[in-house]
Amino acid sequence: MNRRPDGWPDVARSGVDTVVITIRHTEGPGQQGELAAAAVAERQQEVWPRGLLGWALFTGTDGRALLAYEQWSDDDALDTALAGPVPYVPGIPGTEAAAPVRYRPVRSFPGGAPGETAGCLVTPVFDTDGPERQRHFLDTLFTMADDDATRDVGQMPGALSAYFHISVDGTRVLGYAEWT
Repeated sequence: MNRRPDGWPDVARSGVDTVVITIRHTEGPGQQGELAAAAVAERQQEVWPRGLLGWALFTGTDGRALLAYEQWSDDDALDTALAGPVPYVPGIPGTEAAAPVRYRPVRSFPGGAPGETAGCLVTPVFDTDGPERQRHFLDTLFTMADDDATRDVGQMPGALSAYFHISVDGTRVLGYAEWT
């Protein structure tokens, strides 16, 4: 579970083809807070590369995790930034190099009542073994949500929306669920 106190990315933003998610773990709450503050300050000062549309950092409620959520116009823009004369470093500035994962935003359950705002983010990751399994997983999930017997699962109190991303390499499905 992650929290972001100062605004949330527009996950449904148009023009986003590639999402990069990086997760880092820290030694504890003190280091988590220091690294988060330093990363946010650095991202605010640097010139963003062409194609980077959004960047958000979330702190884990465990006091150790940091999750960076980057929105890119497409893979070409990201690849160009990574290969530039001063290569862009995705993820969380000030932490050790991480293996960021590329995703495609694919499906969503937007919802929530007017005026409700997100206060908590839950990001489960489901392992899959290829694009066919990713599609099957999401098709099954969305079929269940449309079924009268399971429809109330998507209407849980405090649930605002859920966005699903598939990893480009076919190995994961990531849920991005906003809760009050």
